[in-house]
Amino acid sequence: MSATLPAPRREKSIWPMFVGTFALFLLFAAAVQWMVKSGDRSAFDEEALRAKQRYEILGKVRAENNSLVSGYAWADQAKGTVRIPLDRAMELTVARLSAQGEPRAAGPIDPATSQGSALKPGGFAAPQPTPPPFDPAPVPPPAPVVAPAADPAAPQPVEETAP
Repeated sequence: MSATLPAPRREKSIWPMFVGTFALFLLFAAAVQWMVKSGDRSAFDEEALRAKQRYEILGKVRAENNSLVSGYAWADQAKGTVRIPLDRAMELTVARLSAQGEPRAAGPIDPATSQGSALKPGGFAAPQPTPPPFDPAPVPPPAPVVAPAADPAAPQPVEETAP
């Protein structure tokens, strides 16, 4: 009998698979590198877009605030209130305060009262005497209730005794 022996199985080499996988990885890495270098990264970044919008809004607010403090304009024309540049307002305030002379106390100063600071003894943080307790006005005691006089003709209750 002639038996045919199966042909010996030839093992396949795995090297082409490794080389193909490595080539695909290099191709993918090159594509990613090209997209990163060629495009604007901020176009894909949500935080960068929001930051750009915030900077634009900040620029508008600063420009508006700068126009408010650096120019003359009516604040309320009906009341006659005007807006003047901040530097000019400071100059006018300094001139007005200089014309008043030396600063003085707003009212009489009592030397018996402590004038210290909160950090120094005798200041506002120093312990203060305890105020007397609150005593409301005394309340008069209630008037006694007078029972009506017993009528001698009325029957008197009878006490029962136990047997």
